[in-house]
Amino acid sequence: MDFPLAIFPVTDPLLEFALLVLVILAAPLLAARLRMPDLVVLLLAGTVMGPNGLHVLERDTAITLFGSVGLIYIMFLAGLEIDLHRFMNTRRRSLGFGLLTFAVPQGLGTLAGRYVLGFEWQTSVLLASMFASHTLLAYPIASRLGIARSEPVAVTVSATIITDTLALTVLAVIADSARGAELGFAFWSRIVVGMVALFVFIWWGVPRLTRWFFHNVTEAGGAQFLFVLATVSGFAYLSHFAKMEPIVGAFLAGAAFNRLIPEHSTLMNRVVFTGNNLFIPFFLISVGMLVDPAALLGSPRTWAVAAVMVAAVVATKYVAAWLAAAWFGYGRDARQVMFGLSVVQAAATLAAVLIGYDLKIFDDTILNGAIAMIAVTCPLGAWVVDRSGRRLAQAGLAAPAPSTALAQRLLVPVVNPETAKRQLELAFVLRDPGLPGAIQALTVVREQDDTEAAVVHGEHLMGYCLTQAAAADIHVQPSVRVDANPSDGIVRAVKELHSTLVLCGWSGGRALGRRVFGTVMDNLLDSCGARLLFCRLVRPLATNRRLLILWPPLAERRSDLAPLLREVRQFARQIGVVVRVHLAGEEPPELRRHLAGGSEGAPLTVLPAPSLGVAQVRLFEEVGADDLILLLGERRNASLWSPSLDRLPERAAGRFPGNSLLVAYPALAADWEEPALPEIESQDFQGLSLCAVELGEGTPLEAALRGMTAAAFPANPALAEETRRLLAGAAQTFPVPLGAGVVLLHGHSETLPHPALIVGRGKPGWELAGMPEPAGLLLALLSPKNLPPEHHLGWLKHLAGVFYDPALAARIERAASAEEVCTIIREQKRNDPEFGG
Repeated sequence: MDFPLAIFPVTDPLLEFALLVLVILAAPLLAARLRMPDLVVLLLAGTVMGPNGLHVLERDTAITLFGSVGLIYIMFLAGLEIDLHRFMNTRRRSLGFGLLTFAVPQGLGTLAGRYVLGFEWQTSVLLASMFASHTLLAYPIASRLGIARSEPVAVTVSATIITDTLALTVLAVIADSARGAELGFAFWSRIVVGMVALFVFIWWGVPRLTRWFFHNVTEAGGAQFLFVLATVSGFAYLSHFAKMEPIVGAFLAGAAFNRLIPEHSTLMNRVVFTGNNLFIPFFLISVGMLVDPAALLGSPRTWAVAAVMVAAVVATKYVAAWLAAAWFGYGRDARQVMFGLSVVQAAATLAAVLIGYDLKIFDDTILNGAIAMIAVTCPLGAWVVDRSGRRLAQAGLAAPAPSTALAQRLLVPVVNPETAKRQLELAFVLRDPGLPGAIQALTVVREQDDTEAAVVHGEHLMGYCLTQAAAADIHVQPSVRVDANPSDGIVRAVKELHSTLVLCGWSGGRALGRRVFGTVMDNLLDSCGARLLFCRLVRPLATNRRLLILWPPLAERRSDLAPLLREVRQFARQIGVVVRVHLAGEEPPELRRHLAGGSEGAPLTVLPAPSLGVAQVRLFEEVGADDLILLLGERRNASLWSPSLDRLPERAAGRFPGNSLLVAYPALAADWEEPALPEIESQDFQGLSLCAVELGEGTPLEAALRGMTAAAFPANPALAEETRRLLAGAAQTFPVPLGAGVVLLHGHSETLPHPALIVGRGKPGWELAGMPEPAGLLLALLSPKNLPPEHHLGWLKHLAGVFYDPALAARIERAASAEEVCTIIREQKRNDPEFGG
């Protein structure tokens, strides 16, 4: 039916886009109140607003384009989120359940479509492929209940690879058949050859191309994200040449990127955010526009088809889970959890129904039935997993939750932005969110004549660290300390913060011994109670293909064996590297049990050698350009120390200057205490005055800074001149990028009575050292020198949070004046509960 107002349907592209974004914004809020999945609300919104509903919008070219990209993106994310390590560790049972949960719904569903609903064989087979696939929307519930590491959950998650791949293959075959291809020997030969060629091309080409690109181009400006998007789109298009649907290429590309994009990284944050907040909602709305409510309400046939589809998918998925549980010897609760995880229909179902509808294989009744199937299975699966998962956890079949006494507090001392970025990247990868603790960034300022200037430099560095953390959506606690020397500052920080692991970086090029670190390394090894990890990171972590470990004799007796191997496994899972251990002596059982045991173990190869010297030679001989080396060091007062261990880092550093190198040392004492760490209280914008300054077009940087400080302090020319000099120095030495065209300058003033934030705006922008593009928006954060540093760092943290929030950053980019930018910042102070002081 048509909406009575003449302005509908909307034809203005800007208004159309604004309405769609408003729907995408409101959908999760409404879904939370209705306690139903977001995708169901977006599908219903498309139905209400589409041509068959109120006719507010047409399903025009723009919506179709974004919907097509969203279809590709949803399958890309499905492949990206598959845990290949877990699949390899449970491959036999995963393969068994994957075949069962595909074959039972595919076979019985085909018969139901042909003999119950009366469809043609082609329609029935494609309809059943929708039942065979599943989407792991209920997996977060299993993770919250602490059963994510249990074998039934691991088997079900890994079986997704098998069943979705087979379902997509059926979709590709039926689609080609509908286009007129004859299902003869030549057809099946082309399908098999094309599928194998596409798989090999993607599996071989994507990792090599990606490692080369990531090694040469940083994520500054979103270059790596655009590369991922272009690669996925390109391989999706190449699927046509393999006689496959583009979603198959996107799915395989996602699986190939699985080991190249760390889960806790800026790039993954951008990939997931863009998909979940833009492309996928557009796709869901576009699918909803195809639904005809009138046909659903007025046709008994539509109700019958929907009822059969819902009953068929629930029954066949339950039968598959029951057979698998009986086969593997699982109990009732494990069976129910497997059913709840595998019954949910979403991603592949939507892909199949949309393609089938476009090819005229499906009619409106199946399209409406698919929407009903999604609306029923999403809450059903979540309810079953929540109910049975609780009993599974209570029965002790799930992996035990980590002890609260076990904490992971990573201390990252930084000295410059170049090494800080990669040290933080490593900390993000090693940080296990399932353990209590935090990441703490530290810079130590040496007591000297110009200590205040060094403190300002340290705060600049902490501001840079906070921007990196905000981009990756990971909490980092900053700290600037003044001490007699860096090593004493680090040792005191470890004691006060109860850090469990210190990640120390260096520039590389020389040995790791006294000649490189001097007294800093010596003092840390002698006095630092926490574990130490010295890091020479010369390339992005995601470009590493293997992790090579040299295992000295009796290393299994190290006091840090359990946390060390846990972090190695975490690293291997996050980065997707293969672990190869060159071992001196016999293989200890702890090694394989900690690294490769369980459903989340890492791919492991152990290469025994008769002695440490032979193991070292073999490791050095196989080091390649894409390998990261981990050496296990010992402190000089330890019982396992030997002079040969001291010389190993020096040899490795000199022989492989182009490879990243890690050297791990155990804690100083085995009884190292780890009491609970008090959280650093966040600071808000309370007490911070804001000043907006509009700068003329083409104003030089020096004049711009003079104009900003003069406008902020009109009654005090001396203060204006002092703060101008501070900002000019910051612009030359340490400008902090907060986004595209936005730069932060900050410092401490001797005479400033209260903290201030000056927002300057001008065109075409100013060139600053180290900035990839001109800055059209200058932020100047000034604090009195007598103010505690925690306040200044707190404001830096919150400013980084504002500008790294995509929605707020978009508003700021659209702002027409500096005063509007200040208004947005004031709104965060007033509306955000975290800024409540």
